[in-house]
Amino acid sequence: MESFTGRSPHIAEGYIAIGYIAALFGVKGEVKVTLATDFPARFQGLETVYLGPTATPIRLVSSRPHQDFLLVRLEGYDDRTASEALLGQWLQIPQSDLWPLGEGEHYVFQLIGLRVRTTDGRDLGVIEEILNTPANDVFVVQGPAGEVLVPYINDVIAEERLDAGEIIVHPVPGLLD
Repeated sequence: MESFTGRSPHIAEGYIAIGYIAALFGVKGEVKVTLATDFPARFQGLETVYLGPTATPIRLVSSRPHQDFLLVRLEGYDDRTASEALLGQWLQIPQSDLWPLGEGEHYVFQLIGLRVRTTDGRDLGVIEEILNTPANDVFVVQGPAGEVLVPYINDVIAEERLDAGEIIVHPVPGLLD
């Protein structure tokens, strides 16, 4: 799942974030990238990434795993001083370049903004964010009753109707308390 969880002024329309430039690494221009994708292998064959709200294309020179990060070198950023300008930027790809998913799998950006209703017809609101927890993902839903946290598990999710823009959930005990 590509895991950027919302529309940001830092992400170009029609693009999806796959990583965030979090820190500098060494003196040769490498940067530490926090992954925003469940597919880190996508960096291996990637030639171009896009930066900022204007999706400025830039050639990806190299990438390699390092601890919980990916170390990335971008063309034109050959030393630590030049790479400082990259800090805080999102690495993006066009949505049209997303890898196909299996049945029942979704990219996060496809779920943000969906309406959440219970099987008995109550409107819980709209998915604003998706939290990744060790046990399961959790939808942060904002609606008439305020914030509701909905675990993304089979016992709670009754039906996913992406084409209708909604997710139907079972009102299990504790969900709406």
